[in-house]
Amino acid sequence: MIRFDHWMEHALYGPRGYYTTPRPILGARGDFTTTPKLSPLLAQTLASEIEGPVIELGPGDGTLALAIRESLNFFQRRKLDYHLVEISPPLKKRQQQKLNGKGTWHPDLSTALQATGSHATIISNEFFDAFPVRIFQDENELFLDSDHTEVWLPIEHRPSSTLFEKSWPAGQRLEVAESIHHWYRDQLTHWHHGTMISIDYGGSAEEIYHRRPHGTIRSYLHHTRLYPPETYQNPGRQDITSDVNFDDLKTWGEESGMRSTHYQSLANYLQTDPNGPDGSFKILHQTPA
Repeated sequence: MIRFDHWMEHALYGPRGYYTTPRPILGARGDFTTTPKLSPLLAQTLASEIEGPVIELGPGDGTLALAIRESLNFFQRRKLDYHLVEISPPLKKRQQQKLNGKGTWHPDLSTALQATGSHATIISNEFFDAFPVRIFQDENELFLDSDHTEVWLPIEHRPSSTLFEKSWPAGQRLEVAESIHHWYRDQLTHWHHGTMISIDYGGSAEEIYHRRPHGTIRSYLHHTRLYPPETYQNPGRQDITSDVNFDDLKTWGEESGMRSTHYQSLANYLQTDPNGPDGSFKILHQTPA
């Protein structure tokens, strides 16, 4: 028996995890694609916000980093101090090849911030959605047995989350990314100046759970979206993700000494069609208070 977030962490980041094996996961040959691979507009808009060193979290295959560099003029590129935080050896290798080694790689944000003197523009695109989540329903929490069958056990302790401050219909499933809360607390200690720009699919609690009684957890395999119980099959061979609760990101940021300055849809940020493919994405700007 294993608690769901522990199972998800192992399936994504364990020795044979989805992000630690060399199989292709991005693009036509992979399981999903990302906004930077579809259009240069995101990179161009982010490039206009860069101030000082840049740290990109979870850079994928390096597409966004390369596009940001190409959006800058010659003198800006020469001054660009770009740092990438990546824990996946296969993805790090792809990033280094795509960027021709033009960057500095780190295993975590804390190390990158020490290298930049605590001053950085921190960028992430579809980073937080890959953090393990705990799943709750009424007064129970989800575990999986050895056959990947759901088992609901009484909650031993509730993590910090704005979700528990609201009333939900009986049977509503809720995901809490306690791992993100710990990340805010542990990784941003050395950050004293700059802006953190977080882009992910999700929204407020009301937005992400509207007409979704089974929650938002799902997986992607060869560009096919799968829901539980299929989500629990083939661990290590398919992406597992859930919508990001931006209410929690704001609250956890405040607890870590940050303030949220802007929160909007990605479509509005890019000044594109609000009903287009970016409509489900949100973008949050946070700074040290």
